[in-house]
Amino acid sequence: MEENNNFNGYNSENNYNDYNNYNQQQNYPPQPNMYQPVYYAPYVAQQNPEEFARKKSIRKIGLAIGLPSLALFAISFGWSFLYLFITMKCLKMTYNESIAIINNPAIQQILQITLSTLMFLVPFTIGAKCLKLKIGELIMFNKAKKGTFLPFLLIGMGFCSFANISVSYASSIFEGFGIEYDVDFGRNPEGVFGFLLSFIATAIVPAIVEEFACRGIMIGILKKYGEGFAVISSAVIFGIMHGNFEQIPFATMVGLILGYIYVKTGSIWTCMVVHCINNSIAVIFSYLPNTALSNIIYIIYLILSLLVAIVGGWMFAKNTDEDYNLEKGDCEITLKQKYTWLFTSWTIIVFISLNLFEALSYFMLV
Repeated sequence: MEENNNFNGYNSENNYNDYNNYNQQQNYPPQPNMYQPVYYAPYVAQQNPEEFARKKSIRKIGLAIGLPSLALFAISFGWSFLYLFITMKCLKMTYNESIAIINNPAIQQILQITLSTLMFLVPFTIGAKCLKLKIGELIMFNKAKKGTFLPFLLIGMGFCSFANISVSYASSIFEGFGIEYDVDFGRNPEGVFGFLLSFIATAIVPAIVEEFACRGIMIGILKKYGEGFAVISSAVIFGIMHGNFEQIPFATMVGLILGYIYVKTGSIWTCMVVHCINNSIAVIFSYLPNTALSNIIYIIYLILSLLVAIVGGWMFAKNTDEDYNLEKGDCEITLKQKYTWLFTSWTIIVFISLNLFEALSYFMLV
């Protein structure tokens, strides 16, 4: 009983030392403190350092592509304010006089040449330089691989026609539900000079500058993570940058075949030729009178181009040792991760949002 009087219980942390002293007197081993608080470190998922480095690299690429794309969007909208400032503030013109000048079809074509060159060449070149990449090493300016130029030229023409037919058919379906989307691209300048100006502005210049930026630089930056990933990503961005639902689906489909042609032929020139031919057809038929004959001629062209695409595929399979597969690139990360990391870059998100808002604004204004 005296032992119990010396020990007053151990239901309190304050008595823990007394309890241990008592055990020592009785030659008992020391007991753990049952009242010592236990601290649990929160679980933090540890990301693989290599995976983190790849994610950082793709996000950096997204920044290098997204910022030039945003600059393109800003220039396409901001030029009008600059133009009005120069004509009205500096040249003291009235608003109506300024608008009359800019509504001239020839002036519009000259403006399109200037803006296209500025929007695609400058920002995307700066974006590549920010990644410390040399344009000459990034873009494949060499000749097409042996036996690939003509086959893929024919395949490209046929696929562009297929895209045109698909988009036209889809538009007719939407029109059947009362949804119409008809963007006004302005009037063509008249005469031989007007045709040549339109040809340069619509066929030649876009074929050069858009392929330089969207196939050359974009795919050149992205293809180390897989050619398929690079082709699809660049096609989506190329389509969305057109900013209207009349061109986005068509441009995306054309971007897919142009990107594929680029990586398979190993030459930017093949893409430029296909792009130029496709746009040239549009310019030529825009100057023809809208008659039954011109529609028949256009249908014949579409059918022939689809047939020559089949011939091009046969030529490629017969005359070259190449196959139709694309290189996978860095396989340590999944495709889902690649697309997620690229398209969740804040610059890409803002760019896509602005262009889709521009496309949807059509329905707000009609």
